[in-house]
Amino acid sequence: MAPATQVIGNNEVIKAEYSEKTAIGALYDKLSKGIESLKKGDIYTIDEAWEEIDKI
Repeated sequence: MAPATQVIGNNEVIKAEYSEKTAIGALYDKLSKGIESLKKGDIYTIDEAWEEIDKI
């Protein structure tokens, strides 16, 4: 189990614990969306891509 983290959303701080499996699943979901976006022809700058990666 990964250590507890603080997630900030809607100006609230929430303590959350997550497993490695959960984290990898979230990353996989984001990567899948990115791949689908590429297939559709959406184009992002490298800065926009890093912003999205940093959100994960």
